Amino acid sequence: MPEVDLRVSLAGVELKNPVVAASGTFGFGREYGQFYDLGELGGICVKGLTATRREGNPAPRIAETPMGILNSVGLQNPGVDAFIAEELPFLRQFDTRVIANISGNTPEEYGEMCEKLSAAGVDLIEVNISCPNVKAGGLAYGTRPELAAEVTGEAKRHAGKVPVMVKLSPNVTDITEIARAAADAGADALSLINTLRGMRIDVDTRRPILKMNTGGLSGPAVLPVAVRMVWEVHTAVPHLPILGMGGVSGGEDAAQLMLAGASAVAVGTALFADPYAPLKVRDGLRDIAARQGLDKVRSLTGAVRPW
Repeated sequence: MPEVDLRVSLAGVELKNPVVAASGTFGFGREYGQFYDLGELGGICVKGLTATRREGNPAPRIAETPMGILNSVGLQNPGVDAFIAEELPFLRQFDTRVIANISGNTPEEYGEMCEKLSAAGVDLIEVNISCPNVKAGGLAYGTRPELAAEVTGEAKRHAGKVPVMVKLSPNVTDITEIARAAADAGADALSLINTLRGMRIDVDTRRPILKMNTGGLSGPAVLPVAVRMVWEVHTAVPHLPILGMGGVSGGEDAAQLMLAGASAVAVGTALFADPYAPLKVRDGLRDIAARQGLDKVRSLTGAVRPW
């Protein structure tokens, strides 16, 4: 089998391989760094950051489902300033790309965070306009094209030379409308999908299992939705690179997202069961490309052959 070049480009940023740890599932890498060198990853998308510290939602805020989990953690994080001071220097010890994920209540908050993170030297900024777990801000921006464009434009104006990647919500009628709006406003890349809104109820107490009643569904159950939406978005805005995510736990899952149009993939929920999941996905992609006689894994991107 041929030697496979695993390098890919995401918004002009070269990743040594196409596998990224998804935001919200990897913290700031410290815990997983006890298992392996974080430089083995193509990139790390850090836990979602807000302008100031957040304690998150009350427990219970995680619930298992037959094919994944529901979460309403509520963006618990130390705030962007603490991340820059305490976590970014740790991450910079490793040969991997650092992607900062941000959520704001106003366009101005997004802009302020982009300015700080750009000055701090992150490699990419992922603008979360789609988080279904926060009552203020995120949901509205992710479901209305004009607001998605407003936030994207504000982020771009303050991000300097750091590429801006907009994270799209699947909880919309037509995700391509939001994708086009973000593209027209200057987004350098798109990431999708975020979690699907779901709910579980304890039949004996008759109460929702999550304290916030609903939460975001992730895990293997959402993979077919993610593949479909990546394909739709890639078709609608083929010039924008995509970080595909949603239910990836093996090489074939990742290959499906790449064939649908993703330039790179993120591994999230699978990490809770297996901290080595991203490395197994990377190796699985390499094996698939080699088996198909490809000399570079990026040849998979957009190579689906629809009927």
